[in-house]
Amino acid sequence: MMKEKILNSLDEIKTISDPFRLKILFLFDEDNTPMTVKQMAVKLEEVPSKVHYHVKELERIGVLEIVITKEKAGIVEKFYLPTADTFKVERNIGNPSDETTHMQVGENLFLAMQQDFTSNNKLKNPGEHATLNYGLYHMTEEENEQLKLIIKEFLDNKDQREGTKPFMFGYALFRKYEKKEFIKDGE
Repeated sequence: MMKEKILNSLDEIKTISDPFRLKILFLFDEDNTPMTVKQMAVKLEEVPSKVHYHVKELERIGVLEIVITKEKAGIVEKFYLPTADTFKVERNIGNPSDETTHMQVGENLFLAMQQDFTSNNKLKNPGEHATLNYGLYHMTEEENEQLKLIIKEFLDNKDQREGTKPFMFGYALFRKYEKKEFIKDGE
């Protein structure tokens, strides 16, 4: 398994940003136990056919892969694992003139984080605190780059080690475009 996989096409980003597909990825625990579609469906309380469709989409873009196959009663069971520990978007997602796609990807990522936050928050221990934040901030391009650097430096080398607990983290930082910025010159 790779430590990190870079998602660099709009198709990959749109595929992985589906809230249900992110739920599938969140199923894999820190010890990376391979799971079949049926096992995933049980954990998600969904029908296997729905899970199978989304697993195939994640497999198509190289986010999930089959790591083990076993024959059981004449049926081949396929066990899946993510291809990397983390998935990152390192370049601009989409064309700024494609407002719908640009905003949809960000909104889908936030929706998936919100759903995961809500389901995990129901199970949290007394005294634990969880934070979910979404908002519009005004900053310069330099401040934006500084914020990304601060987050990256803080999260580097935060792998599992003695005395740590797993925390889910996700963020989407993208420029909000205004309608007038989408109007082409001369229109």
